[in-house]
Parts: sequence; structure tokens; C-alpha cells
Amino acid sequence: AVPDFGFSAMENWGLITFRESAFLVPEDNNKSSSAKHTERVALVVAHELAHQWFGNLVTPRWWNDLWLKEGFATYMSYECLNFAEKKWRVFETFIQNELQKAFEKDSDKSSHPISFPVDHASDIRRIFDPISYSKGASIIRMMNSFLGGEAFKAGITRYLEKYQYDNAEQEDLWEILTAYGHEY
Repeated sequence: AVPDFGFSAMENWGLITFRESAFLVPEDNNKSSSAKHTERVALVVAHELAHQWFGNLVTPRWWNDLWLKEGFATYMSYECLNFAEKKWRVFETFIQNELQKAFEKDSDKSSHPISFPVDHASDIRRIFDPISYSKGASIIRMMNSFLGGEAFKAGITRYLEKYQYDNAEQEDLWEILTAYGHEY
């Protein structure tokens, strides 16, 4: 944990740094940290751990597919917490926390497509927004629902295996998920 880190957290291959407030929860939960704060910290930790696969093991070919990295990390953080802490029922908050953010940003004049052409360095910072994170996660959740858990999991496993230590773009994901969707 870094006291004055500029972001909530930052993942790198083998090293994850966190702002103290995004990582530390006081031992006495009644003191200064609510259950909501504990859930938020857990989501941030799970998000950064998910980047070890989505972003580090498989990296988007170019910035225009940033949503593959951020959308998957966001979605998988909910999946992990849903598995580890069922009593938190985190998917009940997904609509409010992610889908609503995506709708709000998508209705704004400054919105952009989920896969956005990045031609200038100034475009990069602009795409770290609810479209890449929240809309990306919402689309991934829709794919899981549409394909069914078994086909989705098999397709994502194949995607990670095929593109490990390499770059991928959204067409690569669509191709694999389409094949697994037809197979299951």
C-alpha cells in the first residue's frame, strides 16, 4: 500500500500497488470502515488480481481495445467476490455500480464506442472511463448470460490459452466465443 498513490491501484506483472484507502480495512469494522467499504476494497483487490490474466497474460493489441482488459477485470472482480463471499450478493449491485454508470456515460455527448480508434496519445487517457470499465463489464456479463456459463467459461479459457503472453483484439474474442457458442 502506498500512502499517496495517484490511482486506487495499478497492476503490473507480479507487482500490484494500491492507495492505502483502496487496500486497507481497519481491524475493528465498527470503527471507521463500513461493510460497503470492505466490499469496495475487495472489488478493487479482485479487479487488480484479474488483470494478471486480462491485461498482463493477454494484453490488448492496441489501446482501442482497452475495454478487453478493463471490462474483464471489472466483470471478473464481481464473479470472484460472488464466489468467495456469497452473502455479499455483489451481483445485486452490479446494475447500480456498473450498468448505470455505463448508461450515464454512453448518453453523454463526449461518449465514444467501446472500441475507440486511438490515434494520438491524448486519446489514451480519455478512454479510461466508464465505457471501458463499466460498459465493457456489462457486455461481458451479457455474453455470459447469452452463451451460458459453460460455453462462456470454456471460451474464455480458450481465449486465455491461445493468446497467453501475446496480444489480442476484440475480433479474436468474438471468434472464440462464437465457436464455443455453437459448440455448446
